[in-house]
Amino acid sequence: MSNRIVVPGQEVGVEEEYIPGSGVYIDKGKIFSLSLGNLIIDEKEKKIYVKPISKPIIPECGDIIEGIIVSFVKDDFATVDIVRIKNKGDLKRPMTGVLHISQISKRIVHSIFNLIGIGDWILAKVITSWPPYQLTIAEKDLGVIYSTCPKCGHELILKKGKLHCSKDKIFVNKKISLYYLIREEKYDNKSN
Repeated sequence: MSNRIVVPGQEVGVEEEYIPGSGVYIDKGKIFSLSLGNLIIDEKEKKIYVKPISKPIIPECGDIIEGIIVSFVKDDFATVDIVRIKNKGDLKRPMTGVLHISQISKRIVHSIFNLIGIGDWILAKVITSWPPYQLTIAEKDLGVIYSTCPKCGHELILKKGKLHCSKDKIFVNKKISLYYLIREEKYDNKSN
């Protein structure tokens, strides 16, 4: 049996050579560590796994996460930095999530850019258990929880069910979560 310390994302083997166990994931035939821990290789059984040194906070299927839209891949994918997992806590460093256009709404979406934007904070559900984590915001309570105006950068306020920029006097279309953070009544209280 082999035993050494590995870090998250470190390549530890290949699928052709070992059967992956707990604490690892497969990407393009290569096996990677999910956490900081002891790499255990059982040459007899041809198994490889990582025993975490401390229990890491890792997204699991069904978890509700907070993340930030950081980029778009073509017209149908957004890359998300996952920063917090509900009921688990903040991540020490962001993990990557992917939001496909088909997971934004239960209705047909013609353009991903009409419902989310770079820098938007979202509340999403994890729908796969391996990185990059697939996400959905199609459910009613999920979606954008904080956003800024694409024209001036001013924070958007939820006003009568739509996001409004009080500086530019425009409404901005987004897939809004029921838990959007800045609402008209809260904003009015801030200015008093």
